[in-house]
Amino acid sequence: MKKYSRVSYEDRCQISAMLKRGFKVFEIATELGFDKSTIYRELKRNSDENTSLYNAVYNPRLAHYKSVKRSKSKGRKKIIHSTYKSIIIEKLSQGWSPEKIAGRFKRERFGSISHQTIYSFIYENSEYKELLRFGKKRGIGRRRQASIRSEKLNNISVRPKSADNRSRFGHWERDGMYGANRKQLLVCLERKSRLIRLEKMLTTRAKDVHEITRKALEKDKVLTITNDNGTEFRRPHLSSYPIYYCDPMKPNQRGSVENVIGSLRRLIKRTTDLEGMTDKRVKEIENYINNTPLKMFDYQTPYEVYYKKKVALIV
Repeated sequence: MKKYSRVSYEDRCQISAMLKRGFKVFEIATELGFDKSTIYRELKRNSDENTSLYNAVYNPRLAHYKSVKRSKSKGRKKIIHSTYKSIIIEKLSQGWSPEKIAGRFKRERFGSISHQTIYSFIYENSEYKELLRFGKKRGIGRRRQASIRSEKLNNISVRPKSADNRSRFGHWERDGMYGANRKQLLVCLERKSRLIRLEKMLTTRAKDVHEITRKALEKDKVLTITNDNGTEFRRPHLSSYPIYYCDPMKPNQRGSVENVIGSLRRLIKRTTDLEGMTDKRVKEIENYINNTPLKMFDYQTPYEVYYKKKVALIV
């Protein structure tokens, strides 16, 4: 059999002639040096719509015209409608990825557009490249605890199974996110829905942090909280909720909250003055994350998953 090559006009003439003489597809393929699937595909794609795959009538001129026309349209520049364009730029500015935008378009039945088309649009219009979020490697920056803890801590290994497999709402992860002057933002994430709650954490005293956590989650169902071994999360007997602690140097054991902190870094830098940030702004950021669609939920938002409600984000 000859190496791969496109079916030429001469080949199509031979196909037509052999069909009229009653040759079978595999015989035609052997004679012309093609795989039989190539001949089947040729008959299926380039025959007259009024003819059957098994009909011996095959017009080589019509077939060649269809093939050439298809070849010319292949790879043509994808055009984004002006209405789509404004929405795409708006959502990119809000930190949405092209995949999230395309997924949400489909979910709300607003239109059909692929994330590859959005990426092509961005790269053809370089002024929008800066709107893409590029992940950066983040060092874990965790130090092993040097002193022996006096209190007994529940290790993550004894955490309820429903927390591990995310089968129930109410299991939370918790971590601190640094801004300027070593001030932190408390980030609590519900493991099943990825819904978050944010509160300013301007003190790292364990007693105060437990009270801030209670305030952040006072309207939510809480079964457990999982966090690292930081001193701000010690003294679990002061907490209103069961606390479980990850192994030292294992940030992957609370990977969901680590990931959302990466998303929050677009809005809250290491140089952000958390003391000067208003509570209203904190809630705006919280709502932004909770209303951002996630691929794992078929582009539903954490808010929609947690509250089981639908929200229109495109229209």
